[in-house]
Amino acid sequence: GEKFKDMSNVEVVPGDATDKSSVMKLCKDKELVYCCIGFPKYELKYWAETWPEVVDNLLAASSQQPEQKFVFCDNLYAYGAKTDMKPTDEPVEANLESKPAIRAVLRQKLQQRMKSHPQSISVVGGADFFGPGVTETSFMGDTFTKAIVKTIDSGKKKTPLAIGSASKIHDFCYVPDFANALYLAGTEYKASGKFWICPHSVHNKSLNEIAQDIAKFASVGKDGPVKKVKIFVVGPKLVKFLGIFMSFMREMKEMLPFWTNDYAVDASGFCKTFDVEATPYEEALQGYITLYRAELAKEKK
Repeated sequence: GEKFKDMSNVEVVPGDATDKSSVMKLCKDKELVYCCIGFPKYELKYWAETWPEVVDNLLAASSQQPEQKFVFCDNLYAYGAKTDMKPTDEPVEANLESKPAIRAVLRQKLQQRMKSHPQSISVVGGADFFGPGVTETSFMGDTFTKAIVKTIDSGKKKTPLAIGSASKIHDFCYVPDFANALYLAGTEYKASGKFWICPHSVHNKSLNEIAQDIAKFASVGKDGPVKKVKIFVVGPKLVKFLGIFMSFMREMKEMLPFWTNDYAVDASGFCKTFDVEATPYEEALQGYITLYRAELAKEKK
């Protein structure tokens, strides 16, 4: 697909992360293994049945090769909804009863490997993502940034959506920054044996602030004043009601605290250790705007 412009030096092979023999075969004789899996279902039951099995398989495969480095791409659910989040913070209670609790179970498994073989593993986490290749599944994507850009460029009003609240702080990680963080985690010796939080371009901003800035940046060079963006907020009561009919909203009920409370990270440890910074806020948003303008142009053809 267009996400992968040059695959000339990449071999794509089929595999099944839930099948231990398949994972063992794929990881055999590899110096570096990344787990960047995204499941097809955002469902508690599916996660509870599948995530622990997948991580167990990957850890079993890497344990057969002492020199192999394993890098796990993580979100930050395990820490719960909070501000000033650090990778050393205590996770929520680990069990299989909620998505954050399931991620805490995974964290325990990964932490056990860190204690026994610290040089063999690194974990990099990020809050919600946006950027190239992350559009439909991003809370800043199709229903948000695309709606704003489409309204500005076409004059046809398209209202952006927010889950839970638009006034609470919510950090977002720009995909190129996350990719760079994963690269460093796999290639830098000092990254080993630790949990990291990658740099976040969108930091200490609410969705309402982000929306107004997207409109401002997307309006550069256009006539007339920048109109204030009005966001339709799918509040907690509406989420619970829609959950009766829509599986995604049903699964979002337990995640509402991440959107109805301020949710921000402290990535200073990663930035200082590896001498890197997040892509500047405006540059990241402009990149996303450009991406959507190209997509909208194709839709017109």
